[in-house]
Order: sequence, then structure tokens, then C-alpha cells
Amino acid sequence: MDPPHHSRAISPVIATMLLVGMTVVLSSLVYLLVSNAPQAGIDPSRFQFIRIIAIRHAGDPFSTACDDSCILLIHEGNGPLENDGLSTIILRNNEKIQANITTMNAKRFLSTKHYGVENLSGPGSKGSSWDPGEEIWIDLAEESIKAGDLVTVRIIDKTADLVISEDSARA
Repeated sequence: MDPPHHSRAISPVIATMLLVGMTVVLSSLVYLLVSNAPQAGIDPSRFQFIRIIAIRHAGDPFSTACDDSCILLIHEGNGPLENDGLSTIILRNNEKIQANITTMNAKRFLSTKHYGVENLSGPGSKGSSWDPGEEIWIDLAEESIKAGDLVTVRIIDKTADLVISEDSARA
């Protein structure tokens, strides 16, 4: 009497090994694609270092170029930035606030409380370019920033629609 053939018993094992192998290969490919992809909207080769060096919030006692809810930025990058080519997005506690800043050129900036920004000032906003070492004050509408808020400032190159700088600080 011949022993029974169990050729069908090996099929589930082979199928399982093939599925595991294909899953490992596909997940490796996805990982490689995601890890090598640039961050959305940020061009590392054009990144500049614009740093928040002071934030004035509602009830803050120190005196500055503005009344309340101000952000002082300093350009610590490696070259001048064309003010008319820049815009700024401000986040408070990771949520975008109403602050319409379409230029960093104080002469072209429309000062109005209706857009969430009262004024731009400082040596970096006076001319057509913002040079390294120069500061810019962004005077936001009253009580836009409160003590303890996490404030993030993103500087955008409007021509390329890319974030060229981002910094966060606590008020």
C-alpha cells in the first residue's frame, strides 16, 4: 500500500511565504519613496534662517515698536531677501491666525487692523531687501497673542511658493 501524497498541504505554506515576501518588498519600496521625498513646500537649498527673537503678548510689560501682540524677527540667513517677493504666515498654537502679510516691505504694506496686522517696522522692512542681521517687527491686532501661546512664523518666497524659513517660540 502506497502512503498518501500530501502535495496539497504544502500550497498554503508557499502562498503564505510569497505573500509575506511581497509585503516586505512593497513596504520597503514605499519607505524608500517616502523617506527620500522632500518636505512639502520647503526647498532646503533655499532655506534661510529667520529667527523669532522676541514676542510681545497681551499684558506684557516691556516696551517695543508696537503696542500688543508683536513678533520681532531677525534675518540670520546667508544673503539678502527681496521684501516684495516674501509673504508671511503666522500660526498660534498650530492654527493659522488672521494676519494677511503679503509683503515684508513696510512702504508697500497696507496697515490695517482688518487684516490682523497693524504695522510692519524695523530696518529689514525699510527698503527693497531684508539683509542678514536686520530686524523686522510685525505688529499684530490687539490680543492676537497671549502668554503661553506657541507662535510659529513661516516666511514664504511668493515667486516659487516655497517656505524658505520657519521658526517657533513661546510667548
